[in-house]
Amino acid sequence: MKLSVSSVLLMFIPLLVTPILSRLYTPEDYAAWGIFSSTYYIISAFICLSYELTIVKSNEPGEVPNLVALSFIVCLSITALLVVVFSIGKFANLPYFRDFPSIPLLVLLILATTSNKICGSMANREKRYGMMSAVNLVNGSSQAGFRILFGCFPIVSYGLLVGNVMGHIIATILFLIGLKDVIFSKAFLQTISWNEIKYLAVKNKKFPLYDMPARLVEFAMANLTLIILSFFYVEAEIGCYSMVVQFLLVPMIMVGSAMAGVFYREISENRTDAITVTNITRRAAKITFAISVFPALFLALGGDKLLVIVLGSKWIAAGKMALCLAVYSIPLILSEPLLPVFRALDRQEIRFKWNLVNLICSFSALILAALFIKDLYFVLVIYAICYGIVRFIMYFQVLRLSSVKIKTISPIFFPVIVGTYVVLAIRLIFSVL
Repeated sequence: MKLSVSSVLLMFIPLLVTPILSRLYTPEDYAAWGIFSSTYYIISAFICLSYELTIVKSNEPGEVPNLVALSFIVCLSITALLVVVFSIGKFANLPYFRDFPSIPLLVLLILATTSNKICGSMANREKRYGMMSAVNLVNGSSQAGFRILFGCFPIVSYGLLVGNVMGHIIATILFLIGLKDVIFSKAFLQTISWNEIKYLAVKNKKFPLYDMPARLVEFAMANLTLIILSFFYVEAEIGCYSMVVQFLLVPMIMVGSAMAGVFYREISENRTDAITVTNITRRAAKITFAISVFPALFLALGGDKLLVIVLGSKWIAAGKMALCLAVYSIPLILSEPLLPVFRALDRQEIRFKWNLVNLICSFSALILAALFIKDLYFVLVIYAICYGIVRFIMYFQVLRLSSVKIKTISPIFFPVIVGTYVVLAIRLIFSVL
């Protein structure tokens, strides 16, 4: 609850000031932010090759210092390689690299957020959820404050980008201060050994082989969509899509990730006890079912109109786009917090397989629809349907692995889901399509 509430507030604080930001910045500014953030989120999926997740899973305290060191080494190596790739691309005058907003800001954000994730894994392992919640709140409020400051006083270029980076840097500093008794202790530092790092890299090879590709595909689906659409539609429409993703999709993922972090720790501790894994998964599934239909119903019952009122008249398209993307909000909320089951039970290959299927199906549908249909809203609905179907399949795969029956989650599971989609479909037909 602490992590979920703080994650909501982490996104709610910036969203609370969005009516201000939407008047300080233009859709074109949000288009630049969308390209920047999409690139960052894709990179963040593989920056540590998922080794940072082993910090939580390991039941051997002596492994933790070396897992932390392994994660940082991999991060620094990949970041250096990315700088070389971006520099070559810019030198070759390739459009994407040439027009990319800021490589230095991207590097700063990667280093800050990676440090943040590693510290978060340490705090999760130590069950310091209060500290994690406080850092989330500071992160959200500082991002909002800096973005307003740079919007009112444009002393730097790309105020949306700089404000985000500054917030993450402050959050990372607070994490390091809060964990100084662990990370900077003599015992912790003396445990680090190059031979042990190499041993753990091989021991946890399933993480870079399956978990990292699975996460990369997930992040690619969430963020390459904007880049693909930028080839077919004008910058103002891309800016509205970026705003919708920030307003609708990111909060759902943040809350899901907060639940997933604690859920992952619980099932990792009890992964050898099948009955306990079933009970923990059922408990989490009941929560995700209870909240899964609210965003879709909110938008279908007029929330899209309220969104436009909040953002301002130049964001009318954003309301309709939000209604289209609500199609996959239900399976996304249902499944996101439960995905660590694959990792904890060493079945990452299943998650990777279905993510790859989702990538191929969803992007094929998106590109083909964009090529032959000029209506962006119809294209988004087609994409959301394909994405949502595969997410539902992944959700049922999680339940099967955990031996959880749908009827034990809720006897009205299917009537509620179907009823919500009927309401959403009626609204889409008469208001958007």
